[in-house]
Amino acid sequence: MEDILQDKQNFFRHFLTVAPKHCDNCGSRYNEADFKVINSNNNSIVLHLKCHDCQNTYVLNVMNQPNGSMGAQRIPFNSDVNSDIELEFFAGSEGVGSNEALDVFSQLDAKMTKDQLQKIIFE
Repeated sequence: MEDILQDKQNFFRHFLTVAPKHCDNCGSRYNEADFKVINSNNNSIVLHLKCHDCQNTYVLNVMNQPNGSMGAQRIPFNSDVNSDIELEFFAGSEGVGSNEALDVFSQLDAKMTKDQLQKIIFE
């Protein structure tokens, strides 16, 4: 288990050497805290990258090749999912089915509070 954790840490450290250094939108320099790991396995890491100045966001898919090289794909991320808690909750989840959407819709009330809505969604 310790070896796996060490491999992931080494992979992430290596990734930071080739990661984007500046925001494409405002030019601000990224720092390590701007990268949040969404999902990882032995061969890849999916990261959420958010500029701390302009809030521009990307999803990065970084693949560790068997030959030791690293490939990355950066995709603009336009979503209403803004908090790390929401992102972690929904990352890797199945899509929402029609019946699930209708179930939530049927429980909506115009006087519903934010907490009540979150309870319905996150249950």
